[in-house]
Amino acid sequence: MTRRLRYLIALAIAAVVMTTATSPTEGFALLSSKWPNGPVVMHLRMGGGSGTLIDGSTSWNQVVTNGLAAWNAHIQLVSFSAVNDSTAANGDGNGLNTVFFSDTVYGDAFGESTLAVATSWSFAGGRKAESDVIFNRAKPFNSYRGNLRSGATDILRVAIHEFGHTLGLDHPDEEGQNVDAIMNSHVSNRDSLAADDINGARSLYGSGITSNVTFPPRNETADFVNRLGALYRDELRSGGFATFVDAEGAGVWVPEYARFRVGQCSHEVASQRVFQTITDGIASGVCALTPAGAIPFPPRNEGLQFFVSLNGLYRDTLRRGQITSFVDEEGLVVWILEYLRYRLNRCSHEVAVQKVFMQIRGQGIQPTC
Repeated sequence: MTRRLRYLIALAIAAVVMTTATSPTEGFALLSSKWPNGPVVMHLRMGGGSGTLIDGSTSWNQVVTNGLAAWNAHIQLVSFSAVNDSTAANGDGNGLNTVFFSDTVYGDAFGESTLAVATSWSFAGGRKAESDVIFNRAKPFNSYRGNLRSGATDILRVAIHEFGHTLGLDHPDEEGQNVDAIMNSHVSNRDSLAADDINGARSLYGSGITSNVTFPPRNETADFVNRLGALYRDELRSGGFATFVDAEGAGVWVPEYARFRVGQCSHEVASQRVFQTITDGIASGVCALTPAGAIPFPPRNEGLQFFVSLNGLYRDTLRRGQITSFVDEEGLVVWILEYLRYRLNRCSHEVAVQKVFMQIRGQGIQPTC
């Protein structure tokens, strides 16, 4: 086996602000090895309790576990698994992945500005065998979000960076690239994964599975939503309902949520992946192939929970203005999902529209096609 070390360097805060202000170009950088598919077990040996940290965390293990979870949310073929307060021995090249504080890197001195080191042991052919993450005990670690603070090094962003090396990502800024990424070689005001980091991890371990179910084109779903609004206005004499999600947004993102749910994703994962697409432009595959037989759809209460959260995202993150809709939130979600259920069960656009409208008019649930 061969070993490689990767370091994260601390810079003065003023210098970091300048480096994070540049515009992104090109993309991520990769090391020469990656893990085989499956779990990557990390043995956390961060020592005793740390007291209450700035962000309210009560132990180093808690924070470091959050760093592992940050990557797990975006990759499919491998996943980190944490063993808290592990009794496994630290050892260079012993086949175990350990995470711990130390005064040295297995006997070698840390660099003066080095915050942490990730080792990388791999077999010939690029199959990763071991990766230890060693935090420099001499540095003033704490845990907080936002811009860097003088005299307190945020261990979470350092941990996320080092676990990126564990996965097989390198420093893009040392490869001639100018990108916003937590994987750059210097700690910065970025305290979470950037799109470039996620794209790099997904290039190694996938972003999900290509769905085996074809949803209707967006223009047809948009036509249904517009006709639904007209039905509520002209036949049901509906009054206006305040919302922040316009008809186009509802016609795009409710079907995306349904696509993930039909693709065997949980409510939480489906919501997270839709919101990530909206905020970061990062598309994901589904969680598993849809089984043969009746196509499963999410229950109405979970669809409504999604739309309420979507409305909050439009209001608080996208800063959209309030608008008026003739269709209330529950009606919008229920009937879009019903329209999609008919479409995925071989009904044409027009037939699906008419079957939904028959339900709304009190004629009962219609058979699929």
